[in-house]
Amino acid sequence: MLPGWRSKIAPKGRFPLLVLTLLLGGLILSGRPAAGQAEVYLEVQKDEFFKVPIILEDFQLEGLDAVNFAGRQRAEDVLSQDLDYTDAFLVIREDPAARLPVGLALDIHGQPVDRPPQARVVGTMRRVGSRVELAVRLLDEATGSEIFRKTYDVGWDPARLLASRWPIHRLADEITLYLTGTPGCATTQIAFVNVNTGHKEIHLTDWDGHTQVQLSRLGSIVMSPVWHPSGQRVAFTSFHLGQPVVAVQEIADGRLRALIDQKTPAAPIYSPDGRWIAYATTEDGNSEIYIARSDGTDRKRLTFHRGIDTAPSWSPSGKRLAFTSDRWGAPQLFTINADGTDLRQLTFAGAWNDSPDWSPLGDRIVHVCRIDRVFELALIHADGRGWRRLTIGGGCENPRWAPDGRHVVFARGLSGKRSLWVLDVDSGRARRLTGLKGDSYNPAWSRAAKERTNPPNPGG
Repeated sequence: MLPGWRSKIAPKGRFPLLVLTLLLGGLILSGRPAAGQAEVYLEVQKDEFFKVPIILEDFQLEGLDAVNFAGRQRAEDVLSQDLDYTDAFLVIREDPAARLPVGLALDIHGQPVDRPPQARVVGTMRRVGSRVELAVRLLDEATGSEIFRKTYDVGWDPARLLASRWPIHRLADEITLYLTGTPGCATTQIAFVNVNTGHKEIHLTDWDGHTQVQLSRLGSIVMSPVWHPSGQRVAFTSFHLGQPVVAVQEIADGRLRALIDQKTPAAPIYSPDGRWIAYATTEDGNSEIYIARSDGTDRKRLTFHRGIDTAPSWSPSGKRLAFTSDRWGAPQLFTINADGTDLRQLTFAGAWNDSPDWSPLGDRIVHVCRIDRVFELALIHADGRGWRRLTIGGGCENPRWAPDGRHVVFARGLSGKRSLWVLDVDSGRARRLTGLKGDSYNPAWSRAAKERTNPPNPGG
C-alpha cells in the first residue's frame, strides 16, 4: 500500500542489460470534477497504510441479457479487478437487492473489511440503437452525495458477443483519480519480448494481462522495447537487417523504420518529452552512452571511459540519466546530466547493480542487484540513500516503473521459464501478468492513454 494513505472523503476541492550489451558487443566482460459535481479528495497522513473500502454494486441491465467482456467476464468483474490491482482499494461486491448488514462485508478475496466503506459505484447498462451504453455514478457512501456521473460507450462485437474492456479500464482510472488524487494505470499497456514462435518478437498486453497481441513479425531477434511517451510507437533493438539497429514501429499501422544503425546500438529509452532518445553503443570500441534526437539526428556522446556504460534511464525532468557502468570493477549505478556533466556514482555496495529505471515521481530508482549469487530487485533513492531490497527468491530482471510510481513490472525466471510479474513496491504484493508459451522478458510500461490505440496489422 502507499505509505501515508488515510482516506477521508469530503466535499471541497535473465539476464541483466549489462550482460546483454556485453554479448551484443562481442566482449567477454489530481483531476478536477466537471461543473456541478462535488470535489472529493483523500487526506494523506504520513507513516500509515490504508486501502479505501469501496462498494461495487452489480450493474442493472435494461433491455439486455448479460454482457460478456473479453475473458468472459462481466463489466463488474473487470472493474473490480482493475480497482483491486491499484492496491489502493478494498473492493466489496454487492447485489443491490440483497445488501448485507453493516460489519459483514467481505472484499473480493473473501477477507473481512474492518472499516466502513467510503464510496459506492452504481451503474446501468442499456442498449442505445446498435450501441451498448454504461451509465455510472460514484457516490460518497457516508452522505449519498454524487461524486461524479459518467457515461461510457461500450464497444460491442455482435459476431463474438463480446464487449470491449477498454471503457471499463477508463472508468477504473477515473475512480482512482477522484478518490486518491493519483492517476490510475488501467488504460496502460506493457510491451515485452516473447519467444513462442521460434523467434523473439515484441508483444503488447494490457495492464491486467488481457488483450495480448503480437506487434513485430520480423522473424529475427528483438530486444529492449521502449514506449514513446505518446503511446503511438515502440522503439527496440532489432537484428532483422542482419546487424543490430534501433528500430521504431508504429502501433496503429505496423509501419517500421530503422532509427539508429551505429555499431551495436542497444537499450534505447525516450526522454519524458519524447524529443530525445538515449542508448548505448560500441561505436567507440567499448559501450558508451549516447543521446540523439528522436529522429536519430544530432547525436551526442555522454560517457567517456574504457569501462562498459549501458542501460540508460531518464529522470522525469529529462535533465539527468541513470546508467550502469563497470568502470571501477563490478557493475554499479551512476547518474549524469543530459549534457554529459556532473557524473556521480549512485551505488557502492554489492557485486552487481544493473538495469536502473528512474521513477516517474523522481524519488526512487528501481534496479537489479545480485544478492547471495541470485538476481533480485532493489530500490534506492535518487540521491543514493535509502537502499531497500524488494524481492526474495532470485531470477529477477528488467524492472520498469508504471506511470503511478508505485508499481513495477519485471521478468522473473521460475522453473526454467521467464514470465512477467507486477509488484507493488510499497506493500510487496505481486501478481503474475503473462502466461504465454516461451519466455517473456524485457517489459516496458506505457503511459495511460485517453483512447485505445488500434492493434497492429498482421505482418507488422
